[in-house]
Amino acid sequence: MELFGIKLGTAAIVALGTGALLLGAATIGLKAVSTFQETLSSIAQQVRQERDAFWQLEIQKANSAAAAAKAEQAKAVIEIQADATDRVNAATQELEEVRKRNAALSNGGDRGLAADRVGLLPK
Repeated sequence: MELFGIKLGTAAIVALGTGALLLGAATIGLKAVSTFQETLSSIAQQVRQERDAFWQLEIQKANSAAAAAKAEQAKAVIEIQADATDRVNAATQELEEVRKRNAALSNGGDRGLAADRVGLLPK
């Protein structure tokens, strides 16, 4: 057999055929490796996206819980402030009433505390 004007023997033809088969097998192998790498890359990307979605959800849950706790604390502060304001107003009103009752008592020549004035003292 001749190839490009060169006479080839049976061994050369077998060697060329084997070389062609090996070249084809190597090409197919490289394509398989490339496809495998693309598949791995795609899977890795998908796993990263799922991981990111999971942690974003966890962060949202934590933020929601923190916001709820903050709102609960704000509500408690408002209730405490309202209670404190009510107590201050009640004490101020009671003090004003005691002052009015004290002013209404006579300033006679008594020495010491009269029974009416002792009744005005806190118990």
